[in-house]
Amino acid sequence: MVDFAGKVALVTGGGSGIGRSTAIGWAKAGGSVVIADLDALRADTVAGEIAAAGGRAVTVQTDIAEQASIEAAVMFAIDRFGQIDFLHNNAFAPWRGSDSAALVADVGDEHWRHVMALGLDSAFRFSRAVIPHMVRQGGGSIVNTSSTAAYHAEARVGAYGVAKAGLSQLTRSIAVEYATHGIRCNAVCPGVIQTPLIGGVPLPQDFVKTIPMGRLGQPEEIANVVLFLASDLASYVTGAIVVADGGRTI
Repeated sequence: MVDFAGKVALVTGGGSGIGRSTAIGWAKAGGSVVIADLDALRADTVAGEIAAAGGRAVTVQTDIAEQASIEAAVMFAIDRFGQIDFLHNNAFAPWRGSDSAALVADVGDEHWRHVMALGLDSAFRFSRAVIPHMVRQGGGSIVNTSSTAAYHAEARVGAYGVAKAGLSQLTRSIAVEYATHGIRCNAVCPGVIQTPLIGGVPLPQDFVKTIPMGRLGQPEEIANVVLFLASDLASYVTGAIVVADGGRTI
């Protein structure tokens, strides 16, 4: 249904979880992938999987909290392939300090800055670096991994919710400002997905009962939404914030 032949994707956090599934799915549809991840070994492993299946992928070690690293990743992709047709702003790493699950008044400055830097600033910086290249080449697509936390507040994850709400608004702003340049920008809001990110997060025993579909989501299910939004099948879709959470938000 989708064909990415001749197109290039830059996927942040492509070494695991949703990013990994997006990278693999893009390559299966014929596109080339640049996997940007802080964990070089994980990224290389995914690139190896793609190559073994006949696809094309390269990796670049990237710290999404550092402007210079972001710029280097974008230039690596341009130098290697000459273009970036799709940017998936997906990477994130939770704060692991002693105040990681704190009420707002107990959230420290380091916690707040970490979540904003990785959850919002990085997507802004990557988009800022990629958009001029997309403008010059006549278009492109950006998909941001937001969260259902952008829609509703839950106790002890305030900083995360604020960052993701900001990311959804950034998505709309890019969509409005660059539509005439052929650039579409959308976001997907996953619910709780079975990824390494939630490995250390204890869920209430009856949490699954709050999900109408009765189960956690899988990374591939979110990647499928991302790939649809990135594809020509979604050619008239921009500024959309798509919820994929098994019905929990409703």
